[in-house]
Amino acid sequence: MKTVNVEELLTWAFVHELPKGGGVEGLDNPHSAWRLLQASSWGKITSFGELGALIDGGRKDYDNFWIEQGEPHEDAVTVGRTVAALAACDVVISPGWNALADWPDTHGLAELYVARSVERYRARSQAQRGEGIVSLVVGTAILGREPDWGAEAARVRLAERGGKPAWFVMKRVTDNNGQSYEIEVHGYDERLKRPAKGAYRKYEFATDPGGDIMGRLDYQIWVAALRRLEAELGPQLIAHRLVFSDRSMTPWLDDDRPGVWLQDSAADQRVKKTASVR
Repeated sequence: MKTVNVEELLTWAFVHELPKGGGVEGLDNPHSAWRLLQASSWGKITSFGELGALIDGGRKDYDNFWIEQGEPHEDAVTVGRTVAALAACDVVISPGWNALADWPDTHGLAELYVARSVERYRARSQAQRGEGIVSLVVGTAILGREPDWGAEAARVRLAERGGKPAWFVMKRVTDNNGQSYEIEVHGYDERLKRPAKGAYRKYEFATDPGGDIMGRLDYQIWVAALRRLEAELGPQLIAHRLVFSDRSMTPWLDDDRPGVWLQDSAADQRVKKTASVR
């Protein structure tokens, strides 16, 4: 048996084995082993193993690609099936998760921007989040590198608009249902050329760290996916022995701290529960 870590196994599977059947287009071709797995058309692959041909008329320019390239290794098929199943997972982000914990004091801005980024991520559908997990795993395997988690601390400054100091003030408004609440509005009196009564200034980042936050979220999702794959693939492989990775969840910190993790989506849990009823 060949001893590999999960990253090496994934690269082998997605670069050398799962493109088989896809000719020069590789993974992108609908007849590649990977696309057939994604489409849950496993019968096409098993039929090839039995008959030595792809049992599907298909487009003429695809007909001979499978025969020329051979069939994928059984371990690669296991890898592909397990990676495809990650689409049914969801990402758990615990309260207080802080992607910018290594940054100096930012007057609460870092926490605010992290919370906004998490909110935007959660606004995606479960299907989008699940497909994102799969894309991260496949993309890094093909490129042979980890997601970029670099995040240089952004400079904190007092808010400006058009190069001038920005002022803010809270204003109470009433909506059509009679509900009253406060909103933050522009706090500079343009007519009097001075801040409005009760106006205040606040801090902001000179550059938006949203991309850096999402980069670190992607990195942690990737590591969580690798750990799940290690646990699930180890007992199933026939020609490879997995050695567990010591990759940190928080390489930007001095120690490895807990991060996000993956769990079966609520919809997938309901399906499994229903399927288990006798």
